[in-house]
Amino acid sequence: MIKLIVILGITGEQGSSIASHFLTLPSYTLRGLTRKLTSPAAQSLLSRGISLHACDLNDPSTLPSAFAGAHTIFATTDFWGPFYNPSTQSALGPNQSLGEYCYEIELQQVKNIFDAAAKTEGLQRLVISTLVDVQTLSGGRYENVFHCDGKARGVAYGRAKYPELWGKVDQAFVPNYMSNWLGKIKLRKEEDGSWRLGLVGTGARPLPHLDVEADLGAIVAAILEGRPGKKVLAAGDMVSWSDQMRIWCEMNKVPFGGFDSLPIEVFDKFFPIPGLGRELGEMMEFMEVFGYVGGDPEVVLPGQLESPPKLTSWREYVEKHEWSSILNA
Repeated sequence: MIKLIVILGITGEQGSSIASHFLTLPSYTLRGLTRKLTSPAAQSLLSRGISLHACDLNDPSTLPSAFAGAHTIFATTDFWGPFYNPSTQSALGPNQSLGEYCYEIELQQVKNIFDAAAKTEGLQRLVISTLVDVQTLSGGRYENVFHCDGKARGVAYGRAKYPELWGKVDQAFVPNYMSNWLGKIKLRKEEDGSWRLGLVGTGARPLPHLDVEADLGAIVAAILEGRPGKKVLAAGDMVSWSDQMRIWCEMNKVPFGGFDSLPIEVFDKFFPIPGLGRELGEMMEFMEVFGYVGGDPEVVLPGQLESPPKLTSWREYVEKHEWSSILNA
C-alpha cells in the first residue's frame, strides 16, 4: 500500500530532510506544505516531482484540505521566522517581549496542528518535532526559553484534548544543529593562531547534535517502522562543546585553544536582538544542568529503535564540509 506522508514546513531544514529521505522510499508518496508556492525553495521541490499545497499554520482553515488523505503527518512549527522578522516588532502588545509574542504564535500553531489532525480521516501516524518545557522542568529557574516551552505546551494540549489521536503520536526532540557551526556559532582565532569557542556552560557535558539535512529523514523513517508512542532524541552524536571544538581544530589542522565558559549576562551582550542571547543562554545552561530532555526516562536515542539508522558523527560532519570561509575570515 502506498502511504501519503504530509510534510509541514517542507522548504525548511527539517522538512526538506524528511522530503529527501522519503523520496527514496517506494512505499510513500509525498505532499509538502508551505506558505509560498512561488518561493525558490518551493520551485526546487516541485522540480523534483514533489506535490506542494499552500498552507499557513497561523490560519487553521487551510489545514483540513492540506491534511486530507494523509496516512502520516510530519509536523514542525516556526518560532524563529517571526522572531527574526523586523515587522514583528509592530505587532507586540504592551510590555510584551519578542520572545513572548513568538511563543504565543508557536503555541497556537501546535494547537492548530492537533485540532486538524484529530479530524483527519484515516490518519495513522503523527510525528511532531518538539522540545521540552524548560520553565517547568527547571522549577521556574529558566523563564525565557520560549522556543522550547511553546512547542512542549502545544504537545501537552494535544495529549490532553485528543486521547485517540495521541495513540498515533511520536515525538522527535531535534537537538543542536551541526550546521550551526557553518556560521551561526562564532569561533575565535587568537593571536597565537589557536582557536577558541565561548558559550554558556562548562563545555564538558556531552550534548546531542544532529546533521539535520542528512539524517533527520532517516530517523523519522525509523520511528515509523515501529509502533507509535515513542519519544526520540534525534541525536546523531553525543559530544561536548569542548570536544566538538577540539575535533574541529584537529580536522582542520589548527591549534585547539580551549573553551571559554560565559555567564548568561555576558553572552546576552553579543546579540543585537533584545532577548535572543538570554533565550539561547538559558537554553544552554538548562542543557548543562538538567540535560537536553530534562532527564525524561522515556526518551530513547535513534540507536535504540527497532531499525537503527546510520547517522553522521560530528567528526564525519566536519570532514565532509569545507571550512575555508571561517578559517580565512
